[in-house]
Amino acid sequence: MTTDKIKITMFHTSSSGSNNYYLYHAANEELRRKYEIELLSPLEARYNRNLNHSDVYITTHGEHVPRNDKVNIELWHGFPLKGMAKMDKQEEASDEHIRNYWSNVDMIMSYSTLYNTAMNACNGARIHQYHITGVPRNDALFAGNSRDNLTKVLPQWKDAAETVIFFMPTFRNSIITPDKKEGGKNFSNLFGLSDFNKSQLLEFLQLNNITLIIKLHPFEENYFANELQELSTQRIYTLNDKHLEKAGMDLYDVLGSADMLLTDYSSVYIDYLLLDRPVIFLPTDLDDYRANRGLLFEPYDFWTPGPKIDTQLELQDTIAQYLEEPTWYSHDRKTILNLTHKYQDQHSSIRIWEVIDRYIQENNDEIYHRREISLQHRELQQQIKHKIQEIIEQGHLAQANEAIQQYLESNSPDPDIFSMNGMLHLLNNDPQEAIKSFQAGHQHYPWDEDLLYNLGYVYEMIGDLKLAVQHYQESLRQSSRPDMTALLNDKLASLNTTR
Repeated sequence: MTTDKIKITMFHTSSSGSNNYYLYHAANEELRRKYEIELLSPLEARYNRNLNHSDVYITTHGEHVPRNDKVNIELWHGFPLKGMAKMDKQEEASDEHIRNYWSNVDMIMSYSTLYNTAMNACNGARIHQYHITGVPRNDALFAGNSRDNLTKVLPQWKDAAETVIFFMPTFRNSIITPDKKEGGKNFSNLFGLSDFNKSQLLEFLQLNNITLIIKLHPFEENYFANELQELSTQRIYTLNDKHLEKAGMDLYDVLGSADMLLTDYSSVYIDYLLLDRPVIFLPTDLDDYRANRGLLFEPYDFWTPGPKIDTQLELQDTIAQYLEEPTWYSHDRKTILNLTHKYQDQHSSIRIWEVIDRYIQENNDEIYHRREISLQHRELQQQIKHKIQEIIEQGHLAQANEAIQQYLESNSPDPDIFSMNGMLHLLNNDPQEAIKSFQAGHQHYPWDEDLLYNLGYVYEMIGDLKLAVQHYQESLRQSSRPDMTALLNDKLASLNTTR
């Protein structure tokens, strides 16, 4: 049920630099009185039956296709260095698909005019959609408590005033596109170096009083669990999303503790430039990466303001030189900083909330009108579905199937449609097809107790009591209606008696 307040839903995809995490926590009391603001994890969003009742969606990874009945705001998750979407040499999505997504985004928050140009090469939006504000996560880089935060995230690390170096490479293997080849990194060691000796590295770290923190992209944390375990010592620590979530923090709460950054093609270095600290680049598969992913900015040497290394000896010598001369490459860093960041302060979240608040106030009547139209549309959908249900109950199965297909021509499938489609199969004595329909609905709407109940019912009907009980129990956990709860309790009591 909607409230009089405009509802803003923000999606928190991970703890590895979530702009929504920082924007949500930066909302002041006035904003929270004015709007209903929520931050949802992927699991919370998946099981949120009232998600469609929101008026504003704020995303960071294109988590939800922009809808005409919402205000759609995209914060994204970094300054693009590598090719994306239309500029990714292996992108499989059509230009039309990409254009349809980005053309329906109302606002895209930006770092700078250069960011607008780079992003637009990838997505093809229009200039009025961009608002140069900076991004929320970078505000945290300026906080003075990052080393204290690191001791909370990694309690086994005892801060002894040593130099802290973060190693943060971009991913080469993605759980989303496992068959896609990104670069050609030598994975005989995590650094991709042409030679690697763990003992020598540890000796170097010990001699120079250095702690090395390895933070892989979330896509690769599970891929390299064994390698990370083998590297872990009193001088080398692994940082991952689980550590951050357990401590109730995000990566950028601790990134400011890094005295130096090692990376390759990850956009994290563009954010890190705000601190004017040393960056070392390990582009060990640069030619392959150019060939099969592509870079937005060339020459690579110009846009990456720091030494480029390929061997362990070069890495150690470069770190040692930075320890002696921290201003090395400072001029180059400043050049790229000024090109990529219009704002170089900790007030990005404030600017973004001002933009959002102003946009909502200027479009207040339209937002409420959209809400009313959406409500009317849902009511009309319910009326149509009630008619279809009546046709099914009257036994006119072919007519009901035709009505469902007509409904789907102008509406997306919803839990009721999946349920009715499954019931049609059941009435046609095809329980296996009914199960497929109910399961498909459950994949889209895991919170819907009716779909789970229907699955339990079919399994009970075909004699698979174990699966029947399993789905009835899950339906009971999701149930939001007293009548359904009572029915499920009776069902489970009856089955437990007969088993």
